Amino acid sequence: MTETPQQSRPRLLVDIVSDPVCPWCYVGFKAFQLARDRISSEFQVLPRVRAYLLNPDTPASGVDRAAYYEKKFPDAAQRDTMRMQLQAAALGAGFKFDPSIPKHLPNTTKAHQLIRLSHFDGAQERLVENLYSAFWDDGVDIGDDDALIAIAKATGLDADNARRDLQDAKSKNTVLAEAEAFRRAGVSGVPTFIVNERDGFSGAMPPDRMAEAFRDAAKDLHRHTH
Repeated sequence: MTETPQQSRPRLLVDIVSDPVCPWCYVGFKAFQLARDRISSEFQVLPRVRAYLLNPDTPASGVDRAAYYEKKFPDAAQRDTMRMQLQAAALGAGFKFDPSIPKHLPNTTKAHQLIRLSHFDGAQERLVENLYSAFWDDGVDIGDDDALIAIAKATGLDADNARRDLQDAKSKNTVLAEAEAFRRAGVSGVPTFIVNERDGFSGAMPPDRMAEAFRDAAKDLHRHTH
């Protein structure tokens, strides 16, 4: 059945620039899914998750997460406030969240390689959900090859292909170059959402506000193209 022009919804390609170890990116991803549901009768929304390295200097073996955050945010009261803000925002995005579960802060280059690989298999959104859940809900070390292969398998990806990609220098360099390109383009906070490679906004907004931000971006794009 072909759609008539009246029925066809404009397409919004949404690049979600994020890092799986960023707690606000988990909240933003869940909020995005709800926001997309709210505008699904108006737009065909196609997400594409892009690489950003929040802590590019993290060693390959990772670091102790609590120690890292104590050094970055020495004020314990500030850390508590941040945790409560995150938990409140997660409830607003429809899920419960304990940001203190992961004990290890991994280097996420390999996780990004897997995210990129899954895009070509049409399984990216499912893989990203499984990756966030493994890290944030179960404390899995998502810097570890075997852990990543298990997540790939659970998502329905070919495990051997995933293992090959994780060992591939070209795949690694592509991810590093993409993350660096976003940094150079001025992305300093994640999640950042870029609509049709043009209009963007940063931060994990509540779903209703995010739905409005997508509508506004679509209007701006319409104005620019007419």
